[in-house]
Amino acid sequence: MLVRFVTAAVLASALAVAVADVETAARAPHGQKPAAAPAEQPPKPPKLWPPDAAALAKRRLNAEALPLFSSFEPVEITITADFKTVQRDRDVDSKTLYPGTLAIVTAGAAGPPIPIQLRTRGHVRRSTRVCEFAPLRLEFPKAAVKGTVFAGLDFVRLGTHCQSERIYQQYTLKEYLANRLLLTLTPRALRARLARVTYADTDAGKQPYTRLGIFFEDADDMAKRLEARELPVPRQVFNAVDQPSLLFMSLFQYMIGNTDYSIFSLHNVIMIDDAKGVRYVAPYDFDYSGLVYAHYATPAKGLGLASVRDRMYRGPCKTVAEVEQALQPFRDKQAELLALPASLPDFDDGHRRNAEKFLNEFFELIGRPDRIKKVFVTDCKPLDGM
Repeated sequence: MLVRFVTAAVLASALAVAVADVETAARAPHGQKPAAAPAEQPPKPPKLWPPDAAALAKRRLNAEALPLFSSFEPVEITITADFKTVQRDRDVDSKTLYPGTLAIVTAGAAGPPIPIQLRTRGHVRRSTRVCEFAPLRLEFPKAAVKGTVFAGLDFVRLGTHCQSERIYQQYTLKEYLANRLLLTLTPRALRARLARVTYADTDAGKQPYTRLGIFFEDADDMAKRLEARELPVPRQVFNAVDQPSLLFMSLFQYMIGNTDYSIFSLHNVIMIDDAKGVRYVAPYDFDYSGLVYAHYATPAKGLGLASVRDRMYRGPCKTVAEVEQALQPFRDKQAELLALPASLPDFDDGHRRNAEKFLNEFFELIGRPDRIKKVFVTDCKPLDGM
């Protein structure tokens, strides 16, 4: 496909916003982190691409069948480790693993301990200035989890509670809600599953405690479900990627009030290429969105927004007809989307109503042709990327 070159002025503008985006980065569930100077070329694929149709189908079926992401019912586990040592390791480049065990809890009874290794992960949330308890990566031998909810996985990423205050549990639920909204609309999304995690320290003097967390699908498994591959390619402009998926992503981000993403710096966006070489975009990491409305979340300075509750459409600029067509999946699933907040466990009434109100505002807007034209067409800034 042809990619047109951006002018120096537009490139500088896009890069300025990308840098501002990186400064507001939060968690990266599938392990990517913003790069200050991303490489121009994608990494060389380790295997021949694309594989034949039978191999693509086999990859898809295996990824679809992963039991951890075959249900939305919260999974309950107990993790035992020396958490003081684990959580002390906050070097963003560290991959040091620490021993622990994981037990799957069924009907209130913990199963046999499974040996695991774990470490902190992420970028901003790995900082002690942001989170007292950083997100985790859990690794286990496939043989040890055979026949369990973790079957088929050799690692999984766990979004954790960050801080002890109860409001952080509500942030977790609202971030999970954002993922469920996306999954309701498209398969181009990381699957997610709520978890009730009991953290038991090997230090006998510390009492176990239970918090909500989120297990996130790996981007590679998402790509396999789509008979594609993840190919992290930064410095992309609008015309370099599939236009319907780009427009859909931008409208979804507007719906949840999220501006914390960039295809130029590959920030909170996953690039996947299908067997025909078509490049799609999939968003992730929504805790800086207006839907979640975390008290630590602020919009990038270059966007001129006062609050993450202030929605902004960041392009691409399309015609009214194209926008209307892209909005149809939202309208088709409106009732299902609006019913999701009430379906989540442990959601405080105030936070649930707040989420419902925020989503209703979006659907009220897209019910008015004049507002659609103004927000997504007339006011759209004709840039080459973001």
